[in-house]
Amino acid sequence: MSIIMGRLVLSTIMFTVILFFISITSRALRKDSTWMLPAWEIKQWQESYSSSAVLYEKLALAERLWKQTIENRKQMLDESGSGRTFPDGYIYPYNVWDFARPSFFCPHDMERVGTLGDGGKVVCGMSRYEKTSPGPSSEQNIAPPLIVYSFGVNDDSSFEARLLERTNAEIWGYDYSVDAWAKDIRRSQLSRAHFKKAGLGKKTDEKSNPPFYTVQDLMHANGHNYVDIVKMDIEGFEFDVLSSLTAFLRSTTGDNDNTTSTIPFGQLLVEIHLFPGATNFHVPKDIHEWIQWWTELEELGLRPVNNEDNWIGDVGQGKPWFMEYTLINAVDTQRNKLLWA
Repeated sequence: MSIIMGRLVLSTIMFTVILFFISITSRALRKDSTWMLPAWEIKQWQESYSSSAVLYEKLALAERLWKQTIENRKQMLDESGSGRTFPDGYIYPYNVWDFARPSFFCPHDMERVGTLGDGGKVVCGMSRYEKTSPGPSSEQNIAPPLIVYSFGVNDDSSFEARLLERTNAEIWGYDYSVDAWAKDIRRSQLSRAHFKKAGLGKKTDEKSNPPFYTVQDLMHANGHNYVDIVKMDIEGFEFDVLSSLTAFLRSTTGDNDNTTSTIPFGQLLVEIHLFPGATNFHVPKDIHEWIQWWTELEELGLRPVNNEDNWIGDVGQGKPWFMEYTLINAVDTQRNKLLWA
């Protein structure tokens, strides 16, 4: 019995010594920065994921993948031929949308903003916008504004409403088919959401009813030389509108200008409508026009990071003529918030 009691006392003493040692060691670890990083250094380490080295490494990889699709595009055209009916003749071995694959990738998060179905848009780097221009949007918010243009409002303003709630967005909207924003936008934020009943076209005509404007003329009128996000759903006019903009940019960049002109958008969210036989606007008539138009956007800095079918339009027309794209400006590191380290 005495032996057992002696062993219990010894065990108790050893257990107490171990607890004491652990207590002393843990305190030392908390005090010794070589064992536990201080809070500021932990924060710096966490943010290093978005450092310039990591970000630009991602962008360089994405650019290499995109350049490979340029070569693939030539091969696909050789295999498909160029004499088919456009766009319906391009189904096999490659459909018309295969020539504009989203081969680049967003270096940040991808999130659908707004309605979960038609009306919502897939945005690259929403968390970046929340960091650089935190919301909600208001006149009293001192954060840098997020400049947004919305072309084509219709009866759904959920996308714009979410931007106003989550960032310090200021939005300019244009649509000739409606008189105002939809009810998604709260009355308290209407001062940050400007609306004009107007259309978008290849040239400005203020005398028409309703008036039509080019993107570049609207930007000039609003005092903007850069727009962070452009949403464009204008039922086929996108070809004329963006061709007018690219021609304008080419004309304003002289041969002796060493700077590379880029489309002045940080991100373009556009629905493309391949209406064959359209008369009110120009739509590519063959595969060569389609590739040339798309290549022009890429040459001026835009890179496709996402696409998705508009099944409502496809089913309604019985043809796969409609596609939603997310493109980011991968060249303008000075102005595009998505490329800031």
